[in-house]
Amino acid sequence: MVIYHEALPTGYLLALAPDAGASNEAELADHLMRACCSGRPAVWVDCRLLDTLSATAAWLLWSCQLRLRRRGMCLVLCQASERVQQALHQTLAGECATLCYASSLEEAVVLTAPTISRL
Repeated sequence: MVIYHEALPTGYLLALAPDAGASNEAELADHLMRACCSGRPAVWVDCRLLDTLSATAAWLLWSCQLRLRRRGMCLVLCQASERVQQALHQTLAGECATLCYASSLEEAVVLTAPTISRL
């Protein structure tokens, strides 16, 4: 999994893309940890280039979302395809109800604006 990341003033952006080789969930875990520790009030994960998501990646995203929520911050999955959302639902079963989805990065920023303004 190829990951682009950037710390922005109001959030932390991660863009995920499939890798031609084997997926590397350790790289995803590392970037999610950096995002959680960045001090930014929101983490936006752009999934538009993904066709599907491994079970390990789904659990990593869910775990990161839990850590952020405990700190009063949020994680939003942006532009997740139907297949990616389906993989999350199948892997996380009832737990995926706590994940937040946005159809675009702009919508994600709007969804997290209350969290950002509280800090």
